[in-house]
Amino acid sequence: MNPLPLRSQPTLSICALLAVRNEAHYLRHLLPRLAGESIDVVLIDNGSNDDSAALYARHMGNPILQVVNLPYRGHFSLSEQLGIKQQVQDRLPHDWILHHDADEILEHRESGKSLRDAIEEADAAGANALNFEEFVFLPEPGAPTPPLADYSRHLRYYFFAPQSNRLNRAWKRRTPLSNHQSGGHCLAGDQLRLFPQNHILRHFIVLSQAHALEKYLHRTFDPRDLGYQWHGNRLSFTSDNLRIPRASPYLHTLPAPDSKAFVRTAPASKHFWEWTDSSC
Repeated sequence: MNPLPLRSQPTLSICALLAVRNEAHYLRHLLPRLAGESIDVVLIDNGSNDDSAALYARHMGNPILQVVNLPYRGHFSLSEQLGIKQQVQDRLPHDWILHHDADEILEHRESGKSLRDAIEEADAAGANALNFEEFVFLPEPGAPTPPLADYSRHLRYYFFAPQSNRLNRAWKRRTPLSNHQSGGHCLAGDQLRLFPQNHILRHFIVLSQAHALEKYLHRTFDPRDLGYQWHGNRLSFTSDNLRIPRASPYLHTLPAPDSKAFVRTAPASKHFWEWTDSSC
């Protein structure tokens, strides 16, 4: 495969690698956001059959550099996705790589600063990787999912932190680091120099009750993934435990969509479908 070109020549070149399947409802908001920060994108499309193709065409060249087709084999395969991402990464000329999911927004922890600022600050300090804290957003129970809903305006969230330093999502491309052993979470390598300040990952995991059932209820996984003991907290979905909670000690509310006043005390170590103390 030939090396991929740079879309632009900012001070520091950054490329986000996104593996997606039927994620147009997220990407129509995420792609302009990344383009606005001069962050390039390579999409690994896993057999989407929604209106993703038309969306890709509108954003080709800015920020999308390429769409790589990954055939859908009837199950979710993180193993295949990580393998394709590594192949793409090896062909990129960029300084930094982002391991990104469509239902996430990565940002600087300080107001008025961008994701690009976070990466440039780490680079200038001699670090070669960044860690992000995960804040999982939930819609109000019973809320519909309008086709063009701006999910980034959701206010209810929980701080998900089953362990520290678990989302090393940005790293310097030329450093021999790998996130394969951890299923895309933590980087491994003797040369890892993690920036000491954590930044923010907003995870818009589901957009409505109907979306929660559509996304997760019948999902199956690649046997290779299960052999690695990945997806352990996603193997027992039911229509009952996927009900979006109305209240929980873990749930908090931001005063405004762009607020960064997150509550970090008493984090949740499990996702909402595993909670036993919520009232739904």
